[in-house]
Amino acid sequence: MPGLVDLVFRPWLQRFFVRQPADRGALLIDRGFGLLYDVERDITWLQDANYAKTVGRSPDGQMTWPDARAWVAGLSYRGITGWRLPDARAPDGGGPREGEASAEGEIGHLFLVAGTRKSPPDLKLKNFEPYSIYWYRNEASADEAWAYKMLGMKQGRLAKNPWQMGDMTVPLADKVLAWPVHDGEVRPGLFVRLSQLWITVFARWE
Repeated sequence: MPGLVDLVFRPWLQRFFVRQPADRGALLIDRGFGLLYDVERDITWLQDANYAKTVGRSPDGQMTWPDARAWVAGLSYRGITGWRLPDARAPDGGGPREGEASAEGEIGHLFLVAGTRKSPPDLKLKNFEPYSIYWYRNEASADEAWAYKMLGMKQGRLAKNPWQMGDMTVPLADKVLAWPVHDGEVRPGLFVRLSQLWITVFARWE
């Protein structure tokens, strides 16, 4: 398995975990407060790639597609509401389409395009797990939704409850997670930003 990861997966992961040169216009910008702005897609990501686990929504962050949609829709992060699951379609509304090394949807674009030009160059994700699958918001059928498998950067269909097969519960090798995204560039309100500033100042005085 290490050989497969090195050949197929590591080059894309390194874009997030290895410092990149800053000689071109940034496509992914750290806006502080755990928010990352994708310039080309005009969307804001949480820097925490498993925020559901961080806040205790589930022990490991895993959710079915209906639960993921409901959790993201009701999420308030630093006072910011209006979150959604990422979109599997191309910017022109085409698709979704299945494929490996796919940059068509918003998750693929984050890793294969925006992640190559970051600001700052040493920008890193938090709580990212390489053996994971992230839900898209797009429904594929009555029983399936679109998702993005990190190993192979594969966009495809996944059962809305991927652990249920008839009357049987089946384990998966990859964690199935939800990654909130927001349309446009968003930041916390002024009160939240000032509160964080004071916390930072007082921490330096201790």
